[in-house]
Amino acid sequence: MAEITPVNPGEIQFGSVKTLKGHTDYVRSVAIKDNLIISSSLDYTIKIWVLESGLCIKTLEGHTNDVNSVAIKDNLIISGSWDKTIKIWDIESGLCIKTLEGHTDYVWSVAIKDNLIISGLWDNTIKILDIDSGLCIKSLEDHRSDVNSIAIKDNLIISGSDDTTINIWDIESGLCIKTLEGHADSVKSVAIKDNLVISGSNDYTIKIWDIYSGKCIKTLEGHTDWVKSVAIKDNLIISGSDDKTIKIWDIESGLCIKTLAEPACVYSVAIKDNLIISGSLDKTIKIHPITLFPNESVKFQSVINSYWLPEYLEQHLMDCFNPGKD
Repeated sequence: MAEITPVNPGEIQFGSVKTLKGHTDYVRSVAIKDNLIISSSLDYTIKIWVLESGLCIKTLEGHTNDVNSVAIKDNLIISGSWDKTIKIWDIESGLCIKTLEGHTDYVWSVAIKDNLIISGLWDNTIKILDIDSGLCIKSLEDHRSDVNSIAIKDNLIISGSDDTTINIWDIESGLCIKTLEGHADSVKSVAIKDNLVISGSNDYTIKIWDIYSGKCIKTLEGHTDWVKSVAIKDNLIISGSDDKTIKIWDIESGLCIKTLAEPACVYSVAIKDNLIISGSLDKTIKIHPITLFPNESVKFQSVINSYWLPEYLEQHLMDCFNPGKD
């Protein structure tokens, strides 16, 4: 495994949260590309927002049921819906340039690699579709219940299912080469970085797995309701839950280093640079700015956080470190 530097709680600071309003129903999925946020909702639409200003610049309409998942590649948006279709949209124009109608059940999740679209379905299958022809190339069948989430690494597909398992598939052959077992309830979200698979489950936990051995390395406990979404950046895992929180975890230690309280259940999280993006039951998207290693006093606070100190002594040390503080 690549070397990862642990993070201390005091080494993260948060800026003002920006709230984006415009959807008229739950926000099911968020994704980021450059300076744009893409969101999908149970209001049947996809919206494109400018990251810096928070303005909605386009609303993509065409689905006839909940839009559960969005993915981005170059200038294309891929969306999967309960109307049993996948749509391909042009980001610049906002126009739907292709509708893939070969599915026979609800589309829960979509991902994209090169010229392939990967979809996870309510009928327990995963479909591999050619983006140019729109044809289904392969149907992957091994899960025993809904496929909720898809992630891709190189020639591997990672899928999370209501059957409590995570499957690892070879794209070329379509064969399931490994099944990761350990969750006690539905797996709602999967993400991947290097040789690590991250999974979020209805059993309230997040698990870190080694993709090659298939072993669970760590189980992260702290959420008090279903974990709906996980994302990963560098040495941080971000999780969103029905317990109305977003948690930030250190991969190396497995510790929760920050909890962000939200007004509603969090359905989707994404991270780009120093921004956490979330989509929620309250119909909004939120942008949480975070800063790592902002100044020496915060670094010093992280040292204090590593030890138990009486409150008065902790404050005295901090005052000495910041002599100009009132």
